[in-house]
Amino acid sequence: MKSSIHRARQLSSLPSDLGFSLVEVMIASAIAASVLTGAALAFNAIGMNQRKVSTIVSIEIGQSSARSYYDISGSTVNTYKAPSYGRAARADRVRSRFWDDVSHASAVFCLARDGLNSFRPVYIPLDGEIDGRSLNSPESFRLHLAKVMSQSSSVYKSWRGSSSFNNGSIFILQPSGFPDFLAVRAIYDIDIQSTAKPLGTYASVKRYSWNVLTDYYDIFYPDDGKGVPFQPLFVFHEKRTRLIHNEGSMDNFKTATDMPFYFIWWPDPAASSLGRLKSISAFSFDRSSEFGSPNPLPAYSDMAGRTNYFFTVPLYPSM
Repeated sequence: MKSSIHRARQLSSLPSDLGFSLVEVMIASAIAASVLTGAALAFNAIGMNQRKVSTIVSIEIGQSSARSYYDISGSTVNTYKAPSYGRAARADRVRSRFWDDVSHASAVFCLARDGLNSFRPVYIPLDGEIDGRSLNSPESFRLHLAKVMSQSSSVYKSWRGSSSFNNGSIFILQPSGFPDFLAVRAIYDIDIQSTAKPLGTYASVKRYSWNVLTDYYDIFYPDDGKGVPFQPLFVFHEKRTRLIHNEGSMDNFKTATDMPFYFIWWPDPAASSLGRLKSISAFSFDRSSEFGSPNPLPAYSDMAGRTNYFFTVPLYPSM
C-alpha cells in the first residue's frame, strides 16, 4: 500500500508532456491569425481583379420591341452582358421546355422574319380543300397561313434551304381535337437586334403559349467590331427524293433520306461574342468540297463553334 502511494507521488511530480503552455498557445494563435489574414487579402485581390461575367446593363430596344417581346411599356430592358453563366442556366431551362414541346408536337415549322412578330395565333384554320400532308415545308405552311390568316403575310418571309433573315419564329403544332383547325402548342421567337445605347447586339429567345409570354432568356453582346450577323437561324433539309427535280443550288438541301428536318441555332449567353470563329469556319468551308453532292455545308459552316444551343428537329416529331 505504501509503495503504491509512493509511486503515485513520483508520477505526479514528473513534468507533463501532454499539453501546451500559455506562451505556446499565444504564439500558435498569432501565426494562425497571420496566415488567415494573408489568405483573406489574397482572395480579395483575386476577386477584385478577376474577369467580370455578370455585369447588368440597361439596353435601349425601343418601345415597339419592348411591347412586342414582353408586353411592357417603356423602351429599355435590363439584362446581363455576355458572357453570363447565370443567363446560360436560364437558356438551359428554355431549351428543356423546347424539347418537351417538340416531343409532344405533331409538326414543327420554322418561319423567317426581318422585323417584330405581331402574329401569334392559338388555332390555325384548315381549308376544307387542303390535305394536311401537303404542309411539308416551312414555305407551304407560310403560304397556308397567308391564305387563311392574311395578317401573317406581312410578318413572315419566304425562305428555302438556309434562312438569311436575322429573326425567326418556330411554330410547334399539335392536334386540336377539331377537324378544321390546327392547335398551336407554343411559338418560340428568336430575335437578334442591333442597339445603339449601348452599342452592341441584344439577343433573345422567347416562348409564347396562347399568345402569352411563358419563358425567355436574353443577353447583350457588346460591340466587338466584327459586325457579323448570327445567320442562319434555320436550315431545312428536304427529302432526298426531291432530287428528281433539278433546282440548282436548292438541290444541296435535299439530303433527308426519310423525313425532312431542321438545323436550328440559338444565341449562347456563355459566348462572349456572336461573331464567327474564323479558323473553324475557313476549315469547314475548305473541306466542304470533299463531300459528295448534295452538300449544304457551305450554307451554315460559319455557325461552327458559335453556340452550344444547336438543335436537329424533325418536321413531324410524332411520326
